[in-house]
Amino acid sequence: MNKIKSQKIEGFLKDVGRPSPTPGGGAVAALSGAMAASLVEMVANLTIGKRKYEGVEKQVRKISNDASKLSKALLSLADEDTKAFDQVMASYRSKDKVGIKKALLLAIEIPLRISCLSKQTEGLGEKIAKIGSKNAYSDARSAIYLARAAYRSAQENIKINKKALAALK
Repeated sequence: MNKIKSQKIEGFLKDVGRPSPTPGGGAVAALSGAMAASLVEMVANLTIGKRKYEGVEKQVRKISNDASKLSKALLSLADEDTKAFDQVMASYRSKDKVGIKKALLLAIEIPLRISCLSKQTEGLGEKIAKIGSKNAYSDARSAIYLARAAYRSAQENIKINKKALAALK
């Protein structure tokens, strides 16, 4: 399978639709969060340099920079989530309880990071919706909704992996 961050969208969607557990909900959550962050960055960049928004330009530049970093981090986590769950599946096949536990802990940690970064993205979306270009307000709101979806999706992955971990004891 190709790395998600270097894949074409069509290829990624085809991979998601295959009868395979990866890439799955965690990778999609991370990619959704990355898209949300990119929308925040877009709105910020559409605001920068506009006379009407000179008073908030410094703040908007910071939002743009932060959103760019979040987008890159979330995109990397899409690949990390896929690798983590592949490790879970391999550990179950080998019936190695210690390996399963380690793999499940990683499969909890990655979506936890996705959740955290998605919450940060949502916060940036809220800020840019208030101070950014009014012509891109719907894009800012879309970023917020997408970040919320990413957060909730990642939380579902955490929940199911914690349940699997508890079943090992």
